[in-house]
Amino acid sequence: MRKFLSILFLLFCFSLNAKIIETKSPKALCSNGEQATFTFFEGKSNNWLMYIQGGGVAANEDQYRSRNDGLKSPAVSPDRGKTHMVEDFVQNDFNVLFVPYCSNDIHQGTHTHIIDGKEVYYHGRYIIEDIFEQFDNKFANADKLVFAGYSAGSLALGLNVDLIKKYNNPYLIADSWWLDTESHNVRLQWNEGPWPKIVKFLYNDRVDYCKDSHWSNCFPSRSLFERNNLNKIFFIWNIGDPYIKGDLNKVRQSITEDSNFYNAGFSINAEKRKLKGNVEWGHVMTATDLYYEKFDGNSLQDLIWNWINGSGPTKYINNN
Repeated sequence: MRKFLSILFLLFCFSLNAKIIETKSPKALCSNGEQATFTFFEGKSNNWLMYIQGGGVAANEDQYRSRNDGLKSPAVSPDRGKTHMVEDFVQNDFNVLFVPYCSNDIHQGTHTHIIDGKEVYYHGRYIIEDIFEQFDNKFANADKLVFAGYSAGSLALGLNVDLIKKYNNPYLIADSWWLDTESHNVRLQWNEGPWPKIVKFLYNDRVDYCKDSHWSNCFPSRSLFERNNLNKIFFIWNIGDPYIKGDLNKVRQSITEDSNFYNAGFSINAEKRKLKGNVEWGHVMTATDLYYEKFDGNSLQDLIWNWINGSGPTKYINNN
């Protein structure tokens, strides 16, 4: 009974310190044309986390039609931000910005479509820019600054890296979108068939640093972050994730090399362990119960806090 009451108290405090904030730019619109919102959980420290929601992508008109309205419209309740990692950081007195996904464009678009006679906004980049502008001074003066995202939100870390790199040595947590060398090499060949149409629909007006290179070069990867002088990276990339492509032995080798380079990271054979995440297998951990699950004595939660605080084990790679 006492444990139950403690959980209720934490949830009450979580809601009490949370508020919905509207973006300010007239361009920062959800796909349905409404002004985008985000959730601010105010902490007691000068530490900050910006956590970007995932949720797939609409790479053509039919995919957009099939997506639920929640991914096309602004958040109206702080409950949308109650993922496991967000709650954990709030309880550790971080100021947390939760960025809902309502643009269907992996948080990078600056263009519109006409679908079924209605204007559909792919304005994810404008939403991200607006939040950065509102909190620029807070980010610039933070004691610890963490940018994180899962799935499409993890892709956003790469696609908006030019905004992130302005700050002094931030921490980045890329959950379930990490472009290992093998998966990258496979995607570099995706230039024919449906791909030109997909690229135009999704990336029509890519941000400047992506325009002159292959679209996958702007996905979160060691090479991208090295080019932008970002070196505090914790990635999560599990064997069995449907977005891993190519020779799995080469994928494993690349994961090991990247985790050794950063002395951080997490990778298991989620398919072998039958651990689902949001998608089979092991796709998304920070927003699921897998965030707390123990692997040889350490949870992902433990590893991330060890990494941020600079003590204890900071990686777990066991993906055979």
